[in-house]
Amino acid sequence: MLCAGCPHRASFYAVKQAMKGRKAVFSGDIGCYTLGNAMPLDMVDTCLCMGADVTMAQGLHRIEPDTVNFSFIGDSTFFASGMTGIVNAVYNQTDIILMVLDNSTTAMTGHQPHPGTGMTMMHEISPRVSIEAILRAVGLTNVETVDPLNLEQTIQAVRTAADKPGVKAIICKSPCIAVSKPAKRLQVDESRCVGCKQCIRELGCPAISLKGQKAYIEPDLCFGCTICAQICKPGAIREEDAQ
Repeated sequence: MLCAGCPHRASFYAVKQAMKGRKAVFSGDIGCYTLGNAMPLDMVDTCLCMGADVTMAQGLHRIEPDTVNFSFIGDSTFFASGMTGIVNAVYNQTDIILMVLDNSTTAMTGHQPHPGTGMTMMHEISPRVSIEAILRAVGLTNVETVDPLNLEQTIQAVRTAADKPGVKAIICKSPCIAVSKPAKRLQVDESRCVGCKQCIRELGCPAISLKGQKAYIEPDLCFGCTICAQICKPGAIREEDAQ
C-alpha cells in the first residue's frame, strides 16, 4: 500500500479519471509506484524489470494502436535504465504517454541520491540533471510538468496528451513524504459527511477509514496532500483548524 500522502497515489488517480471511457494499458516499473497495482487504484498492468515499462508500452502500441498506452517510471529508474527505451520510442515514432513520477528520491530502497537530486553518492552537492531537458534533447516536443497533488491540472494534462501523436511525457513532480514536511492535516466535518465512502473506495489511503457511518482521518497518518478533499463532493474534508 502506498503511504498516506504519497504523490504517486495522486498521479495514478488522475490518470485513471482522465481515461474513464477509453481503452488504456498501464505499464509499470520497479519502485514504490509498483504498489499502484493494488486495489482500489489497480493501475499497473505490467511489471517486469527496471526500464521495461517504456519498452513494453512500445510493443503494446504496435499490437493495439488504438489503445492509449501509458508508461509509468520513477525519477530514479529514469536515470538508471529508462533513457535507452525512451530514445528507441522516439526514434520509432511510437504513440505512448510517459508518466515520470518524480518524487525527488530513490524511495523504495533507502532514499539514495540520483542525478536529479543534486547530491552525489558521497553526499556532495552537484548540479541537478533535468529530466525535462533530457526528454527534449532526445526529441520529445510534448513535455509538461505538473504537480500531481493538483488533480484538475494533472487530469487535463493527461487528456491533452492522449489526443496527440508520438511520445508524450508528463512529469509528475512532488516530493516523497520522507523528504518533505507535512502540510496542514485534514479532518472530516461529520455534519457534512454523507457516508458515501468515495474517499475510501477510490483512494485507498491508509489514513482514511470508516468510523460509524462517517469517514474518519487518522491525524497521526495524514500528511495533508488534500487529494481526499479534492474529490469529496459534499465538501466534508477540510484543514484541521478550518471552521
